[in-house]
Amino acid sequence: MAVTHRSLSVAVESSFGSLSASTGLPDNSGLTYVSIPCERDPIIIPGEPVVSERNDARDGNYMLPPEPDTVWSGSNRVRRRTGQVVCRVDLTTVGTSANAYTSNYLGQLLGAGLKTQIPSVASDSVTAVDVNTYTPTSAPAEADVGTLISTSLSGRAEYSAITDNADASSNVTISPAFSASSYSSVRGLQTWYIPGRTNTGEREHSLSFRIDGVNFRSFAYGCVLESMNITLDNGRLMAELTYQAALIQDDHGNAVGPIEPTYNSGAPAFFRGAYVVASSTSPTSLTNASTGDTLARLALDAEDFSLTLTNTLTPMGHSNSILAMSDMEISDVVVELSLTLSSVNTTIKDDFFNRTVRQILVGTGPQGDGLGCAIMLPAAQLTVDPNAYDVSGNDIVRQQLTYQQSRFGGDVVESNAGNSPFRIGLGI
Repeated sequence: MAVTHRSLSVAVESSFGSLSASTGLPDNSGLTYVSIPCERDPIIIPGEPVVSERNDARDGNYMLPPEPDTVWSGSNRVRRRTGQVVCRVDLTTVGTSANAYTSNYLGQLLGAGLKTQIPSVASDSVTAVDVNTYTPTSAPAEADVGTLISTSLSGRAEYSAITDNADASSNVTISPAFSASSYSSVRGLQTWYIPGRTNTGEREHSLSFRIDGVNFRSFAYGCVLESMNITLDNGRLMAELTYQAALIQDDHGNAVGPIEPTYNSGAPAFFRGAYVVASSTSPTSLTNASTGDTLARLALDAEDFSLTLTNTLTPMGHSNSILAMSDMEISDVVVELSLTLSSVNTTIKDDFFNRTVRQILVGTGPQGDGLGCAIMLPAAQLTVDPNAYDVSGNDIVRQQLTYQQSRFGGDVVESNAGNSPFRIGLGI
């Protein structure tokens, strides 16, 4: 009897499906796999064979073997299955040992469904002009517009986003506002985002996964992020990531057993020591701003939240490889952020019926060098009536809010993360 201890490793593909130029079949010899510190239970990659059923005329009550939809190598059919890869990880950041997630498993996982921008200034000593404006020592590049930043005020992590990297006074504007103008330093967060406008549907890369265990090994190729669900586990942010695989194959004959995961040196993101913030007024939405938005903040008494990002994946079909596709296009994205408020906020009571859009930013602790995580909908629309209170319990009245992304135009540029409708940032 063999035990089912197992590990999941990830590698970035240089081309979709990692097809060999000489054979047209997947080749993982050039891929560098990194074992992920993820939960064990979701690590299952069985997949389903793709077949064409034979419903031929016959002389009795029996079935005929189906025809596998695959290619041939020599005189043999090549095994082919398709399906999903699911992993559940916390958002432990890189810590002080690194300044980007390019070769890190978190960056690789997120990059299979989102674009990313590394800030040009990792940390900076600044002079606060007001809660929405600061004078930098090292000015951020134009490419940094739209990226998230963090600071610490009164022992709490605070977050915002750059809307203009240099105004007429060479100042940087941010939105939503910090809680006070007593900050003297800011840190850039590497920001993953949904690209918009002419860049709609883009992502950083596709992935290959390897599952290792005692007497078994399987590979998944051409994997693209289908959904991301972030929930809380006693305050710790846990991301359940689901990937659609173009091809799943086994390599049990080369099984080596589970691989010890590589851990980041930062800290997990906790829904503690930070704020959930809404803008007190509406951001620029259905038009584009000529100057970056600088909106005031409205702190929300949130006790819980969850976020779901769902990509609609459309295969780009072709017949010249075993994948039966050249890529998987992200043809639509829906983001849904649910907040549970333990203190009813009456400022937003008419937002649904007035079609009011607000910025929503969920912060986490701790914040610092290589620490921190924030989630932002720069223009968020309500899909529920805030006046429909939750009175189902026997203790207190709660307010349930559900937001989706709307159009945002409050950044001065539209390239990179500028004017993107959804962002998630991790400390570097």
